[in-house]
Amino acid sequence: MSEKRYSEKKKWTSPGSLIFTGKQKVDQARITIISYDKDSIVEKEISSAEDLPRELTNHKVNWVNVVGLHQISTIETIGSFYKIHPLVIEDILNVNHSPKYENYTDYIFVIAKMIDLNKQKQINIEQVSFILGKNLLITFQEDEEDVFDLIRNRLKSNAGRIRQNGADYLLYRLLDTIVDNYYSVLESMEDKMDELDEIIITGGGKRSLEPVYFFRRELMRLRRAVFPLQETIFSFEREKEDFIKKSTYLFFRDLKDHLKYVYETIETYREIVTGMIEVHMSVESRRLNEVIKVLTIISTIFIPLTFIVGVYGMNFNTRISKWNMPELNWVYGYGFVWIVMLIITALMIGFFKRKKWF
Repeated sequence: MSEKRYSEKKKWTSPGSLIFTGKQKVDQARITIISYDKDSIVEKEISSAEDLPRELTNHKVNWVNVVGLHQISTIETIGSFYKIHPLVIEDILNVNHSPKYENYTDYIFVIAKMIDLNKQKQINIEQVSFILGKNLLITFQEDEEDVFDLIRNRLKSNAGRIRQNGADYLLYRLLDTIVDNYYSVLESMEDKMDELDEIIITGGGKRSLEPVYFFRRELMRLRRAVFPLQETIFSFEREKEDFIKKSTYLFFRDLKDHLKYVYETIETYREIVTGMIEVHMSVESRRLNEVIKVLTIISTIFIPLTFIVGVYGMNFNTRISKWNMPELNWVYGYGFVWIVMLIITALMIGFFKRKKWF
């Protein structure tokens, strides 16, 4: 569902109305729970959101991952358990929402955009929502496919420092994984940009602009996903929440620097693509100028020839007056006209070459 269709559907509803704006990507909503500390980890899947409170372990960090937002009742049930504001639930279901950070009394709400490339090398953007509480992190996403497998594997193998830290550090690692995947997307787009540059330079004609314009639209989508996320990450450092340890703020500051680099790279790509379009226009303009120049030279050569032929094409009767085009009665009149026209043509061609017009 596009943002326009969403706004039309939302037009006559009150704030906090729960409307899912995405496409159903899974048959049934799935809820998985990973509970861990530095000594142990338990992973399980529950069939109903009603079972969620009794399945969590209070003295461990609990990561609850909800896949499938089309089942609004499931999201609503989870919201009622943890007293999540209806406006937050509304934002979770609105997958067209920009990245954001909101601070509530018992939790922090964050929206980020997970980006990858499909088989056609086109950008696929999925919204991921986070609810961070005390020893609790709830993530909401539309599809089972995500970029968090590395985090899951590290949790299971107890690699790195994830299991030695709390839910705030887990949130950082998930956001960091999302941002790291931006680099892979940018590398692929750089390769695509090189291909487009080759097409433009070799002169692919009018149709060569189509993939360039499409590529620019993809960059605009990427920019809309990344730019607000900078402010979102900055909010962690600015707000200084109790849910986030002082040691974790340093990691969010580093993440902010990574996002700054990603955003600057996107802006650089946009400038390069704009330059490609300008180069294409310049090449096409030069090509058109060459064509016009050739046609102008040909026309200029034929102007005096056309004048001569037009003069001698007049039908004045030479019998009435000896001054009526006496050349028509010359024995060599026809040949003389041809010689004059050839001399004029040669002189004009010589003049054009001297001026280096061709």
